Amino acid sequence: MKKALTALAVLSLGITCACAPSSEVSPTETPTATSQFKNWPPLLNDFRFHWSAEPQIDLTTAPAMVVRAYLESYDTAWFTFSMDNAYPGFLDATPENQEPGANSPQQLIQIRPLGVGITKTARDARPHFGYQIFHLLELDQIADGYRAIVCMGEFAHFMESTAKPGKFVAIGVNDATAQPFRPTDSGVFTYRIEFKENGGRVGRNPSPPVTTPQSGPAPAPENDVFGSWFFTGASTSGWGPAIGPDAEQFPSPELQQRCENAMPMNREQRIAMMTGFKDQPPAHGEAIPGWPTDSK
Repeated sequence: MKKALTALAVLSLGITCACAPSSEVSPTETPTATSQFKNWPPLLNDFRFHWSAEPQIDLTTAPAMVVRAYLESYDTAWFTFSMDNAYPGFLDATPENQEPGANSPQQLIQIRPLGVGITKTARDARPHFGYQIFHLLELDQIADGYRAIVCMGEFAHFMESTAKPGKFVAIGVNDATAQPFRPTDSGVFTYRIEFKENGGRVGRNPSPPVTTPQSGPAPAPENDVFGSWFFTGASTSGWGPAIGPDAEQFPSPELQQRCENAMPMNREQRIAMMTGFKDQPPAHGEAIPGWPTDSK
């Protein structure tokens, strides 16, 4: 689905917010929980998702809330190499991946995590540290639902280094050198996601609609928050067929720059954070906006 996943896959084999900056909450150290959060894997206990959005977008209610649920669920399953760790309702709210091919819609090849070419299993998963930034830059109605543009910053997302035991490296760098895989990388990626309501959920009837704002101390929802929403496409690197006149490159340089500009750190600060072997990862802070302890 995304370049970020490719970087993480390479790292794992060896061992990835257009927001007004004022809306970004600085992470703070969080006491260790005395009990495990529901639907949150222990391997992610020292990791959190941090969201922000443009002023007109409410992250705690649909449709923006289901974008949060989709991306968090996707990454939680990916980071732990287990679909068992996807949020409740995720598989019902997404179609099966399509096989890669010149004419295959790129937005459907990895709409679910752990698709073709991924051989890692849950036994290969390791702890994650720090936090990952998401910023909901655009949320627009289209003919058949909604289109979301989401910026993702992975420069504060770390794992333990296998090249230098006792040190930590960002997931978007080479574990052997602690430098980006490509010199142009600064830990920022851009998503395009399309989804609709009453879109024909897979497998069973929709869960009851979520009627209360979704924010709170939990890093994951306790229940199915997808309701009757269904995702029809997601990608960071193209849309439509891979080749031919209908191929659409994504993101455009202009859109990528908007996401770069939206991060709470400038390019130099991001590169400084994500490069080099670190003695400690960033503090993960609280989940932002998080989920209530009863997601109904």
